[in-house]
Amino acid sequence: MSFHRSPSCLIVRMSGELDLSSAGVFRDKVDEELRRTGAPNLILNLEGLDFVDSTGLGAIFGRHRQVTLGGGKMILTAVPPKVQSMLEMAGLASVLPSERTDRDALRVIGSALQGGAPR
Repeated sequence: MSFHRSPSCLIVRMSGELDLSSAGVFRDKVDEELRRTGAPNLILNLEGLDFVDSTGLGAIFGRHRQVTLGGGKMILTAVPPKVQSMLEMAGLASVLPSERTDRDALRVIGSALQGGAPR
């Protein structure tokens, strides 16, 4: 997991597996970084994610809930096909917005901040 900051957004790049053994660490580190930076928006780049289980999906959804309750947006980017299938099977694909690239997600967030309609 690596963290990057844009003016209004925390970008987290994921790699490896997000499962029962790693979901707690993911949750704690992302929450800590959101608090530390004060970023209202979150982009989760899943390009390097090889596997996610139901616990990992719950951790992702929990971050979505936390960010949106705080008035921000969370967008998934570069979602691998296997992970996309898991999101669809869990019924989360329609709830968790996704974009192809981080740049696309930043554009959507920027548009929302300026009061524009999302794509």
